[in-house]
Amino acid sequence: MWKLFFEFCNAISYLIPLKNMRDWFRREMLFDYKNKLNAIKRACPDYKWGKMRMAKGGGSLAFIVDDTVFKVRKYHIKDNSREKFEREKRITDAIAPVLPVKVPHIELIETGGYLFYKTTFIPGRVLVDLPLKKILEHKEKIGQQIGNVIFTIFNAKFPNLKDLKDSKCDKDDCGLVHGDMCSNIIVNPDTMDVVGIIDWEYAGFGSLRREFFGIFWVRRKMRKTDIAPIAMWTYYEKYRKLEKSKN
Repeated sequence: MWKLFFEFCNAISYLIPLKNMRDWFRREMLFDYKNKLNAIKRACPDYKWGKMRMAKGGGSLAFIVDDTVFKVRKYHIKDNSREKFEREKRITDAIAPVLPVKVPHIELIETGGYLFYKTTFIPGRVLVDLPLKKILEHKEKIGQQIGNVIFTIFNAKFPNLKDLKDSKCDKDDCGLVHGDMCSNIIVNPDTMDVVGIIDWEYAGFGSLRREFFGIFWVRRKMRKTDIAPIAMWTYYEKYRKLEKSKN
């Protein structure tokens, strides 16, 4: 859908008579997607680009081809693309060995004046894109699995990421959180198991309140599922057992 949308808008842009206005529209409204796509195609010519799909997130565009994702920031100059991508790579490299689900394994590619991150596509569907009825049928399992993911990363020790901790981080309620999990939960649509968590660009050290809030607040559909309370209950049950084992 996004590929057709951008191609349509790019075709319409030829009707803009003034070159400055036409260039502005392509750069600011279409995020310079055509030049970005051509740059990554030149750098990686062996992919089947004719079957490419596109996705759009809050701050990024993604070109998906041959089970590979090439992600690029919408405003690569204005928003410190290198800093953001390198930070996300550090976090995903650190958490991948401890998480029970898949996360992107990021490789950075610089080409044509743009910085991309390349990762293997995690098979499955975005949870919130599935029918509400199907989500509700499996909410207990999904909530428990999400609670387990949150417990694992929040309580794990990541000494190589300690420089990311804010001095204001409350010692009693501070751990690594995804920060934007609501729209980034990947499930197997056949089994409805959580198989991956993507887009860790907003991850950092924060409170559990921030993480649980982020599960359901962004999308109305998630607020109707009761997954967040189930995830919270699962987290605190595991935490209670952990504390009991210390005594």
